[in-house]
Formats: sequence, C-alpha cells, structure tokens
Amino acid sequence: MQGQSYLRKMQPMLLGVLAGLLVACTQSGTVGERPQAIVPFTPDISINEIMVAQIDHAAYAIWDAGSPDANPTAEAWQEVEQHAIQLISSRAALTMGGTGVNDAMWIAQRSWREYVLDMNEASVMALTSARNQDKQMLTRAGDLLVESCLACHQQFKPEIPTEGYLRGR
Repeated sequence: MQGQSYLRKMQPMLLGVLAGLLVACTQSGTVGERPQAIVPFTPDISINEIMVAQIDHAAYAIWDAGSPDANPTAEAWQEVEQHAIQLISSRAALTMGGTGVNDAMWIAQRSWREYVLDMNEASVMALTSARNQDKQMLTRAGDLLVESCLACHQQFKPEIPTEGYLRGR
C-alpha cells in the first residue's frame, strides 16, 4: 500500500515530465521528426586513398567471386556481402571530398556524382546477389561495377597511380 501512495504523490510530477518531453519532441514539427543539424565535415584522407584502400579492395573481391571460374562457397558469399556493404558505405565519402588536390573539383561535377551513383547501384546489386547467392546477378553487378569504374577513371583519373598511393595486390 505504501508503494501506491508514493506513486500517487509522484503522478503529477511524472505527468509534467512526460508533457515536457512531448512538447520538446514536437517543437521541430511532427512527433518523431528529428531536427536537422548541419555537421561540418573535415576530411582526413583523400578520395584517392578511399579508392585504393576501400573501394579497389572491395571491388576486386566482388569481381573475383563473380568470375566465370569461381564457385562461391557460403563463406565467399558472406565476404561478397561485406565487400558490397563496404562499397555502399563509401558513397558518402566519395561525395564529400577529401584532402586530395583534385577532390573539391571532382565532387563539384555532376558526372562525378553520377559515377558514384552508378557504383552504388552496382554495389546494391552485388549485395542482393550475395544475400540470394545468385551468381548470375553477381556477375552482372561486377560488370556494372567495372563499367562505372572505367568511365569514372577515364574522365577523372586516367593516370594510375596518383598521389603516390597504390594498392598492392
């Protein structure tokens, strides 16, 4: 009984706190809407470093698993899934730029953003193929990935290596 008495005494305060939270949540618009904050991005590496260390590495794993003579095991499919996620997550970094001498110029161009989107679409297809263990889809995803990479490199980075950073294979 003593616990119920305590709750009755606390009820007005709890209702006040709840009402305050509700008001705070709805001040930005509708319930559940989060306020948008602009967070400045300061890159610590160049797009070239992202390409070589993250994208190149992940793309080769997808291409290798999708090659005609490959027969991916369950473990290989899991690796394809992880590499596809790695490529998908790199989309944001490629559109924000980095410390490279050409990075700001690249991200300002529409074609750059289109190539990044093409890479992302191929990566999402690779992810879907891995989750479905669909070798034909994986091969098609790899082909689309190659197309987007070659087109982008032809326009933006015809000479390899640049900035002295090259991935060993």
